[in-house]
Amino acid sequence: FRDMLGDIDEPTLPFGVQDVQGDGRGIEEAYQRVDIGLSQRLRVQARQLGVSSASLYHLAWARVLAAVSGKGDVVFGTVLLGRLQGGAGSDRALGM
Repeated sequence: FRDMLGDIDEPTLPFGVQDVQGDGRGIEEAYQRVDIGLSQRLRVQARQLGVSSASLYHLAWARVLAAVSGKGDVVFGTVLLGRLQGGAGSDRALGM
């Protein structure tokens, strides 16, 4: 990761938001369902590219972050627990 992220010197901040203080009461969530047809097309495309459909969703999210942050390179995190590949007890795993 050092080779890939070594030149990152600031976080990707959508909308220029930084150092926001508060108790979280002002946080809003938004959800957008993906149409079943689009979801199926994404799966087909992912299969053809040899990647997971999650990778394509991450690519889409990266493009959104780039647009709202004004950055060409963006960094974000995601939780990948590996429950689909995990064995017994993986649903209770704690990781970093």
